[in-house]
Amino acid sequence: MSFIKFGNHKLGDDTAIFNMGAATNCPAKTLGLCHVINIGFRCYAEKAEIQYPAVYPARELQEAQWKRFDPFSLASEILAKITNRRKFTRYIRYNESGDFWSQDDVNKLSLTTDYIHIQRPDITVYGYSARSDLDFSKAKFLVKGSHHNNGNNGRCEIINKNEEPQSGYLECPGDCRYCNLCKIDRKHNIAFRKH
Repeated sequence: MSFIKFGNHKLGDDTAIFNMGAATNCPAKTLGLCHVINIGFRCYAEKAEIQYPAVYPARELQEAQWKRFDPFSLASEILAKITNRRKFTRYIRYNESGDFWSQDDVNKLSLTTDYIHIQRPDITVYGYSARSDLDFSKAKFLVKGSHHNNGNNGRCEIINKNEEPQSGYLECPGDCRYCNLCKIDRKHNIAFRKH
């Protein structure tokens, strides 16, 4: 299974990343739930799919793999990838692009997280969602809700370059290698600068 990658220019090497789909056909965007799109910003994940021709097909493959595998198989594959690398993995970031397709995906990721935690209870599984129509209250992973209070780990907002974060929000420093505000089980609200 090739849907796992490790780190990027923003996320550290201690982070495994997988997507349930591409940003181009993101269900939150299709349903009109993505606040980023609704306020006229462009999705940062979709930019990469347009700019780099190989990114969209790779994310389509990730979607097919996510949909095909059951939670136990997903956890087994993820753990095998993590175990076979030389660098230590502390975090799993889901949906760098796209979003949950349905409540079934929330339940599937919860079961996958449970299986992962049997062998590696020290790994934090985290991400974000604009799906205000889904229930994350029993999720076994951390989720910050985008522009709504639907996540189980606070909210996140996008702000312009010169805009100040609203009261109750901490500003993202822009480099996850040196910050863990989204990766800890405390309901911090985070403001991201448009990029």
